Amino acid sequence: MATFATAGRAGAQAPINSNAALQPPRHGLILRQQFRYARADFNRKDANLDIALATESTTAVFGVTNAFTLLLNAPVVLSRRIENNAVGASDTEAGLADWTALVKVRLYRSDTSPTDTLRVDGVAGLELPTGAAAFTSNSVDPIVGAVFTMTRGRHFFDADFLWKFNTGTGLPDRMRYDAAYIYRLWPARHTGSNPAAFNALIELNGAYETNGDNEIFVSPGVQYVTTRWILEATVQLPAWRDLDHRAETDFIVGVGVRVQF
Repeated sequence: MATFATAGRAGAQAPINSNAALQPPRHGLILRQQFRYARADFNRKDANLDIALATESTTAVFGVTNAFTLLLNAPVVLSRRIENNAVGASDTEAGLADWTALVKVRLYRSDTSPTDTLRVDGVAGLELPTGAAAFTSNSVDPIVGAVFTMTRGRHFFDADFLWKFNTGTGLPDRMRYDAAYIYRLWPARHTGSNPAAFNALIELNGAYETNGDNEIFVSPGVQYVTTRWILEATVQLPAWRDLDHRAETDFIVGVGVRVQF
């Protein structure tokens, strides 16, 4: 599941699989690299498929102002192996997937202390058909959404939704919806001589499509955070699903790094 979470600085707390209403400073640049591996199966009357998917994505986040941010996400399918158990055949493909270009605009901000804040951002953009034939929708798809973030001491809360209008023939619209809680395990309080932190987090990541498909993942993770970079890892496991048209994911493992320039 792709994510466009960013941090106002690399040391800010932001979830791994969800969005955050935090933006880089004016003319600040964040580069994020993620690697994910997923296993899934598609078992219907006319199909019995096992799927192994390895992906990499690069996200660039540029702060035009302190309240207006540009984001570009460029995913690559490193390997997608589909085994058709019904006929004993398999196929492996790789290539570019569709890119996503977004703008994020600050709608509301209330800072009650140097570390406590409540923020709401609006998000809008396009998914662009830049992918290989096997990994593209072949349509320009508008995206709109909103992101909420609240921090209180060592506690961080995020929620978001992103709605993608699929303009391709016969394709359903898709809504991403997420909620995340982050707890700073260490240190109990930041000091000037100790800017690093170690976080534990738990997320609920959902995906609904207008054809009726809907699923929710529970996603624990850990982060090591400094003022310039973040190392992070997560596992996503299915918690609930009602799927008729797409594969059922067994698990997703993800690792990533973010660097601020």
